[in-house]
This record gives sequence, C-alpha cells and structure tokens, in this order.
Amino acid sequence: MKKEYPIFAIVGLLGLLFMYAAVVKAMDYNLFLADMSKSPLLVKYDKQLLGPAVLGVEFLIVALLSFTTTRKSGLFLSFFVMLLFTLYLGTLYFFYTNIPCSCGGILGKMSYPTHIAFNAGFTLLAATGVMLYKTNNAK
Repeated sequence: MKKEYPIFAIVGLLGLLFMYAAVVKAMDYNLFLADMSKSPLLVKYDKQLLGPAVLGVEFLIVALLSFTTTRKSGLFLSFFVMLLFTLYLGTLYFFYTNIPCSCGGILGKMSYPTHIAFNAGFTLLAATGVMLYKTNNAK
C-alpha cells in the first residue's frame, strides 16, 4: 500500500490543478473566451467550440483521475494536456509579445517564465504518475 502513496499524491495534485483551472475559467467564461480570442495561435479556431472543449477536457481529466478504473487514462491525458499547454505558453512567450494568458485566477497572474516552469513541473509530475502507475500495476 505504501508504494501507492506517491501516485495518490500526484493524482490529487493533478486533480486539484485541473479542477481549479476549469472552475476559474467557467466562473469568468466571457473573459476566458476574450483572452483566448487574443491568441495568435488560436485565430483559426472557433472560440465558441474551443472554449467548451478546453473546459470539457479539464473536467474530464478530474473525473478520470477520480476513479481507479480510469486513473491510467486520466494520468495519460493529464500528461498530454500539460505538455500541450506548456508548449503553447512557450510558443507565445518566445515568438509573440503582449499576449494575455487565458488561464485565469492565480495561474493567469504568473509571469510567462514562471507559468512555463509551473506547467513544466506539472508535466513532469504527470509523467512520473504515468511511470509509477505502470510500475505499480505491472503484472
């Protein structure tokens, strides 16, 4: 049982992060959409479809992480989404200027370098969760 503690901690941290991010975006949904509309990387996408998709994926991750039967999928999706968000922020930071982050809450108030490091840390955390889950559940 003790070998599962790190996975529980990782799942808890990822769940909290995605729940917080989704709830903050949902609470000020119009600001979330407006900030997304300012992104040069998302100009080709319909924000009325992309907004609900982002929130849906974040809430889906929380749900998948909540149940042992879907936890593996939740960890993989967490890793993929965190990697995608990290690459997205890195691209905005290194190739564009004055682009607001559509993250909201305390995450949206971080500087780009801090936010990129934060996301990279959670990407590594999710990758660690995937590896630990595979190790602990290998037959």
